[in-house]
Amino acid sequence: MGGEGRLRYVDEYRNKEIAQKILRQIRSISKKKINLMEVCGTHTVVIFRNGIRKILPSNIDLISGPGCPVCVTPISYIDEIIALSKKDNFIITTFGDMM
Repeated sequence: MGGEGRLRYVDEYRNKEIAQKILRQIRSISKKKINLMEVCGTHTVVIFRNGIRKILPSNIDLISGPGCPVCVTPISYIDEIIALSKKDNFIITTFGDMM
């Protein structure tokens, strides 16, 4: 996808009228207590920077999760797996973002 298509989607998500419409829909649909966990620290930062936590109804609670595997894995684990990877007959499996 070219830059034009990407920017169109960014502009749509930052459009005040569209955002207000989505917020009205959330408020009309969500009546019971809802807990949502954002797993990745990047998601937490984006939610904070855009003020999403402040505008959600009080029955929706955002919980900051443990962080994605890449962000929370200690460097000592990375060093250890690199050392293990140099051994014969040793297979390492991981999620793509950890590569």
